[in-house]
Amino acid sequence: MKQVLLASVMLLVSHPALAKNSAESEIAACAAQRGSLERLQCYDDLAEALNLNGPQTAEVTGVEGNTGKWDIREKINPIDDSKTVVLALEAETGQNRWGNKVGLVIRCQSNKTEMYIVWNDYLGNDGTYDNEVKYVLTRIGDAKSETEKWGLSTDSKATFTPGSPIPRLKKMVKSDSFVAQTTPYNESPVTAVFNISGLEAALSPVMKTCGWSL
Repeated sequence: MKQVLLASVMLLVSHPALAKNSAESEIAACAAQRGSLERLQCYDDLAEALNLNGPQTAEVTGVEGNTGKWDIREKINPIDDSKTVVLALEAETGQNRWGNKVGLVIRCQSNKTEMYIVWNDYLGNDGTYDNEVKYVLTRIGDAKSETEKWGLSTDSKATFTPGSPIPRLKKMVKSDSFVAQTTPYNESPVTAVFNISGLEAALSPVMKTCGWSL
């Protein structure tokens, strides 16, 4: 089953820096609308899609220790006052055919920890209609690489780690690098290399909110 998430939109909300190019293209498309009413509606729809007409994320400060290049943000759900914490990291190398870099996201939402990779490209489906998945090869530090079936987002542009990501995260905090590779639909493989140093400290607000520890 696909994860119910529009990955590109979630990335814009959680980490504006990662989505700069995507946002610019969306704004340009609205600006190209000929009629003023159509243009205004386009901007309104874009703001709603990016969740810019509701509560915004705030950068988390005061995290103890070195958090490396991780961007840490949080927001409050106005319905139940629950907190969502999002960590985001841009790949050192690895980008889609338009030059947009791959992003790694870890979050605690509704007391559930998730980890996913935003490839910013249509990935296609390596599974079946009822079980849409994508093969992703990963390597943590100098450990042996492995290929697994990751879940797909609703727009087929992001892959979710299979099962709970917590065991994987506990391995990742002991390393400074994480590599992921997949093959978008009808394209060559894309390999993303992440400098994950500082992850142990960056995970603190996620662990606190979701109630687990290393």
